[in-house]
Amino acid sequence: MSKTRSRPLRRLLLIALLFVALVGVWKARNYQRRYTAAEARKASLPIPVSAARAKITKLETTVGAAGQVLQYTTVTLTSRISAKIHKVSVNVGDIIQSGAVLIEDDRRPLEVALEYAQAEVASTRVAEQKAGAELKSMEVLKAKKMATEKEVNEARVTLASKQAALQEANVKLIKAQLDLEATRLTSPVNGIVLARFVNSNERVEVNQVLLQLGDLEKIYLLAQVQDESVGRIHDGQPAEVFFSAYPTTTFEGTIEHVDPRIDPKTRAFTAYVTVHNPDLKLKPGLTGFMRVRIEKTALAVPTVAVINPFGENASVFAIDSKGRAVLTPVRVGLEAGGMIEIVSGLKEGARVATAGTVDLVNNDRVRVESSE
Repeated sequence: MSKTRSRPLRRLLLIALLFVALVGVWKARNYQRRYTAAEARKASLPIPVSAARAKITKLETTVGAAGQVLQYTTVTLTSRISAKIHKVSVNVGDIIQSGAVLIEDDRRPLEVALEYAQAEVASTRVAEQKAGAELKSMEVLKAKKMATEKEVNEARVTLASKQAALQEANVKLIKAQLDLEATRLTSPVNGIVLARFVNSNERVEVNQVLLQLGDLEKIYLLAQVQDESVGRIHDGQPAEVFFSAYPTTTFEGTIEHVDPRIDPKTRAFTAYVTVHNPDLKLKPGLTGFMRVRIEKTALAVPTVAVINPFGENASVFAIDSKGRAVLTPVRVGLEAGGMIEIVSGLKEGARVATAGTVDLVNNDRVRVESSE
């Protein structure tokens, strides 16, 4: 009788144990299950997320941009005299050194003019000296009462006239000398001939444009920086510059300034990068590439933690001590290597959600499944 009763008890005990085991398995699986935010919120369960802490990090990134070479300055040369050109010694594209002769005018008419001016100075100087001697003589005679005051004054007027004539002759002589010097036009810069407007045997007038030169002692690389990167560069930053014409050479450059106007077609800003060019081998039109290395140590979080990181209203879900995700506005800075600088809004050590944030809302309960 006792054996018959014990069998149902064993079965009930076995069923109870099996039920407990199934409940345990269900709970374990339920714990491991990754709910969506909507499912977890409906079941009053914390939403699973991944998280990372804000920490002081060294951020390193590079801004690169291609562009073309432009001369640092453009020099326009004009004629100082009216003359006939004897010879033009340069063509467009020629590399020239400072002091090189570019244009020579016909010197013969100006040499004659110089000789005439020299002769005029010599004759007027003789006349001035003679008038001076006559004035002294007249003053001596007046002292002996052998000449009148009127005669002395007339001698003074004659001397003043001769002095004025000598001064005018000297001015003409200086002009003749300068005009003769101006028959040889030399380069004021080390550079390149950009444009030529005259030929040999042509006559030119005063202030007529003759040549345009490009100063190549240093050059500009007009680097086209995309709008998303322009905020990372500024005046005075050093840059490495490379040119396809010289693939094995790295040039040192400096960002002189950034044009604040954007090209509406390319969405790029022009950065003027200066490069010293003592050998004059970098010429206008060459294609180059500049690279600016940016390093900064700052408080940072993974970029994926920031909502709208490149907009005006960046924010993160900061996880507080009660396990709630608090939507926190932040101000961000440099982004590099998957990390982004937090300028304000968080303190070092703060935990922020990095995954599972798509459907989060402010003050949701969360469960951190993985932490970086």
